[in-house]
Order: sequence, then C-alpha cells, then structure tokens
Amino acid sequence: MAATKENPIIFYDILSEHGTWSPNTYKTILTLNYKRIPYRVEYVSYPDIAPKLKELGMRPTNPAPYIAYTLPMIADPSPDPNGKPTYVVESFDIAVYLDETYPAPKYPAVFPPGTRAVQKITSDLYMNEVGYAVLPALLPLTARPGFLDERGREHFLKTREETLKRLPTDTSIGSKFWGDLHEKWKWFGETLDLNEEGPFVTGKQVSFTDFAIGGVIFFVRRAEGGDMRIWKAMAEWQGGRWARHWAEIEKLEKDSSEVA
Repeated sequence: MAATKENPIIFYDILSEHGTWSPNTYKTILTLNYKRIPYRVEYVSYPDIAPKLKELGMRPTNPAPYIAYTLPMIADPSPDPNGKPTYVVESFDIAVYLDETYPAPKYPAVFPPGTRAVQKITSDLYMNEVGYAVLPALLPLTARPGFLDERGREHFLKTREETLKRLPTDTSIGSKFWGDLHEKWKWFGETLDLNEEGPFVTGKQVSFTDFAIGGVIFFVRRAEGGDMRIWKAMAEWQGGRWARHWAEIEKLEKDSSEVA
C-alpha cells in the first residue's frame, strides 16, 4: 500500500521559528515533491532528535558524537493496516528507499538509471567541498535569537560552541573567505559546464545532486533573510548560473505534495 493523502508519509524536520531551513532535510522535501508522494511534516526540536531516533532504533548518521543522530527521517506507512511504518534516515538513503518503494514510471526517479553510484559520489563531493564551505557565514545566523526555537537554540549553541569559536572572523562579501568560497563554486560550476545542455548535474534531467545544490541555496536564503545580500552576490556568479539553477529547484518547492 503506497502512501496516500489520507495516510501520508511522515517527514521529520528540524524545528525552527521559520519552518524548514536545513539543507539536508530540504533534500528530502524535494525528493518527496518530485516523486509526488503525499507527506505530512512533523517538526522536532534539536534536543529531542537523538532521543527520538534512539527510541526507534535508528542508526547514527554522523561520526561527530554531538550530532550523531540527525534528521531528515521518514516514516512510510505499512501495507498492513495494523503494521508498523518503515523508518528511514539520511537524505540519500531516503531517496534510494523511495525510488525502490515508489518506482518509475508511476513515480519519477530521483536517480536516472545507472547513476545512483555517480550521484552518491557527486552529491558527497559537492556538499563536502563546495556546499558546506558556506557554513562559516551561516552558522552564526542559525544561532541568532529568533531563528530556532529557544530549546533548539540552546542545544545548538551548547553542542557547537567550539565550532563557533573557530569560525573565521570576517566572512563578509569581499573578504578572503568570500573569495575562496567563490572559487570553489566556480570550479564546480565550470565542471557542470562540461554538459552539452541543460541546467542540471546530468544535463536536462534533475537528480539528487541537484537537490543537494538546491538545499544549500535554500539554506543561504532562509538563514540570511532580509535583503539576502549573500544570496544576491552568489546569484551573480558565473553569469547567473546558480540563480538559474535555483529557479528550477524552486518550482519543485512550490509544487508541493505536502498534505495538511
């Protein structure tokens, strides 16, 4: 029995005062929207994530002990009316599970045939070498009052105290940090330019690595807010490549399969 509007997948996201914000959970939102699978969101405050996942018997998803248990997580309803749902954590593993459980052609494939391994390599490479490079500019914004719920903010500050202390003092536009960040995005964009056509990693067909890129752009926009100076500057890089990419990703966000 597939998820329905009456019995949707439960998608677990990190609580904030502004709804979804995490680049990692956003990848799963895009996956669900793209596959047109009904889902309902349940928000979990930071200090409640590890206890909840441990209670459900979920595996740790991060080697760092202070963030060993992370979201996203989904609960896919059982085909047995009296059965327990299937719980899956980590955005890539969730996408693999959904492609296998809700296959094409009825549900569009997140991984074009024969690309799953390549998508794993490219999405990890992008996040580790390019996407996460922007974090020093965004972590202080995430920790500011009024972004996370108060319990979540206290937990965030406590568990990331040493990380926040080690951040560069100047991440402003025009700083050395900014120049290095630009070079990393330029390298990745020029690599994508090897495609003959299409805005996506595989050309014309959107795929999981595009969701990873979209997740980071979404995080930049959501964490910064206001006049979005960081995003406006990034949007001009490489003749507007990332603005065009975001325009395509934003269509999936707006065409949501979320149910009330």
